[in-house]
Formats: sequence, structure tokens, C-alpha cells
Amino acid sequence: MPEIRADRLSMVRAYRNLVENALKHGGDHVSEIAMGYEDSQDFHVLSVSDNGVGMREGDLERLFSPFSRDEASHLVEGAGLGLAIIREIAERHGGKVWAEPLPTEE
Repeated sequence: MPEIRADRLSMVRAYRNLVENALKHGGDHVSEIAMGYEDSQDFHVLSVSDNGVGMREGDLERLFSPFSRDEASHLVEGAGLGLAIIREIAERHGGKVWAEPLPTEE
């Protein structure tokens, strides 16, 4: 891994929030959470993926908004701030955050 200049506590919080989100919302059968790194020409791309239930395409736009929770998460503890905090951390470091659904199997 290359050296990345960032606020250590913020990065730990971002990764913790991503892993907790995968565990909370991934469903009962989450068995893998992977962290990745890619060096693009202009950015360091840090990623977290899991083999959980996934996201609907329509949920991607509001996913990182504060207090954004879908109807399926009414039984999951939390206020809906975890991913909004991640967006704020990324922007504070000059980056951005996004989510991509896995391609559907046909």
C-alpha cells in the first residue's frame, strides 16, 4: 500500500462505518467484507465491498444523505448518519464517495 496523507482518525471512522453498514444491512448471510485499493491517475481509490443482499439502483442517489433509511432498515439500529459521515470525510480530504451495485446475474 502506498502512503496516503489523511487524518488517521477520520479514515478509521470511515472504514468502521462502512464495515458496520455492511454487517447491519447486508442481510443474514454476509460472509465476506473486502477492502480494496486502486491507484488511479488522480486519486487513491479505497473501496469496501461485501457479499450481502445488495442495493437497488434507485437507492444509490440518496444513500449518502443524512438520515436516509429505506423501509427495509426499520429493524436495524441507527439514525442513518454513517454513510453521510463517510461522504463528509471524503469531501474534507478532497475526494468523493459513491456506491456501485454489482451486476445482476442472468
